[in-house]
Amino acid sequence: MTLPGTIEVEYFDKGGEGVSFHDSDSQNEGDASRSDGEGVDLVKANGGTVLGYTAVDEWLEYTVNVTEAGIYKYEAVVSSGATGSGFNISLHDTSRKQILAKVSVPQTADGSWDTYKTVSGDLSKSLTAGQHIILLTITGANCNIDKIKFTCVVPDGIKQVTDGKATYAVYTTSGVYVGQFSVDGDTDFAGKLRQLTRRNGVYVLKNKATGKSRLIKTAE
Repeated sequence: MTLPGTIEVEYFDKGGEGVSFHDSDSQNEGDASRSDGEGVDLVKANGGTVLGYTAVDEWLEYTVNVTEAGIYKYEAVVSSGATGSGFNISLHDTSRKQILAKVSVPQTADGSWDTYKTVSGDLSKSLTAGQHIILLTITGANCNIDKIKFTCVVPDGIKQVTDGKATYAVYTTSGVYVGQFSVDGDTDFAGKLRQLTRRNGVYVLKNKATGKSRLIKTAE
């Protein structure tokens, strides 16, 4: 599968228990299955097949081909009939796992897993082009996961902009105001952002005089 794109959770890698997935027991508690899925609990729901009956520390791996390097956001279609559900999205290219997002799954219904909602956020690290392994790890039991859409919001190469003399208001991509700074001529916007935010990431800069906005990514 390719990114930008969507991971359908039932299409985890082949390999078996302890290799491409881990399930807490060898029995499929759901009503859907894969011939090589062994104990992975797959359920017919939300118009397709979803991961269900999840337990803490269960995990699945997905080999993906990233065709556009840059900063990504995720949109996960999930459900839970209980509180405290969640999972991590990680990069597992070597023996070291790097968490990209900690996803909290809300209680979408009281004691029912039939109501699905979309939760979204930004990945904490840029994805480089090429083959990678995405790892989903359950951190809070009882969440159902249908699919996760990954969208490149800032391609690599967007490092700085030039807009003459201006004052910019700075916001996160979710619309939270961070602060402002002024520039005069050819300025390293990424450097200004690091001074203001003290962290790398993706931000929206709005020219206070013209109202024009643009996305900018601070350097890794």
